[in-house]
Amino acid sequence: MHTGHDSLVSSAPRWRLRRRALTLLTLLAALLALSVLLVGWLRPAAPLPPSALSLQDFRVTLPGVAVAGIGDDLSGITHDGDHDRLLAITNSGPEQLLVLDRQGSLLAQHALIGFKDTEDLAWLGDGLLAIVEERVQRISILPLPVAGEPLRRADARQLTLGIGLSDDNKGFEGIAYDRGRDLLYLVKERDPQRLYRVAGLRSTLQGNLQLDVQDLTAWIDDAGVSSDLSAITVEPRSGHLLLLSDESRLLFELGPQGQLLSQRSLGRGVGLQEPMPQPEGVILDDRGELFVVSEPNLFYRLAR
Repeated sequence: MHTGHDSLVSSAPRWRLRRRALTLLTLLAALLALSVLLVGWLRPAAPLPPSALSLQDFRVTLPGVAVAGIGDDLSGITHDGDHDRLLAITNSGPEQLLVLDRQGSLLAQHALIGFKDTEDLAWLGDGLLAIVEERVQRISILPLPVAGEPLRRADARQLTLGIGLSDDNKGFEGIAYDRGRDLLYLVKERDPQRLYRVAGLRSTLQGNLQLDVQDLTAWIDDAGVSSDLSAITVEPRSGHLLLLSDESRLLFELGPQGQLLSQRSLGRGVGLQEPMPQPEGVILDDRGELFVVSEPNLFYRLAR
């Protein structure tokens, strides 16, 4: 005859065995998860294509030169290949087109008449310039100015993309043009970030309507590295996009299918004693040099 006490004694080892088995299974599951993570960490990164810019290799060669003789709203920059010079823009008080040399010295100023909240500009070639106004998301295309002459919006050919308009100053922040492929790129700052591509601009300017607008915002979402977008430029040979984020203090490169290829911090280090305070404009010129402008009026040059 077995007593209740005997039953408790005989069941105790079985209970301990089950507990040990569960503990062992839990440990094995944890080790399996850790091994998966280690494989991911140890797996070599995919090699960059030869066409990648490798932004991490760029060093600051001209750090934070103040552009004298302008206000506090230096916003965008482009390279005028017709004259091998830099053109910049201010976005308030009053709006102006600026001509700069590669040292950030101011060479000339042109008043912008009838424009408001001008955020960026792009050289289109053939003596033409595109200027983007943020809130109304309007692109004005005009001839490059001659010495001392203003630029008037009333004289421009215009394209407006009234997509997701808002009154909180979060419209189009950047514009860039890929001449070799006739592709115009536009970025919206945030809430949400947006990337658009407009094909057929040159044909349309010549009188043959061929515009095709594509939303490439998924590229930005997939990259997942920026909290806002303040400017964009194009590497002319590969067509790779370089995007600038003010809030993230970051410059990053996207390949032809939107894949993230490289990135570079604009904080301290690699030639920067202090972070760029508010980087707003970027251009990659024909020599492969990068120029960044930062509010209020700072000018940077980077090269490999």
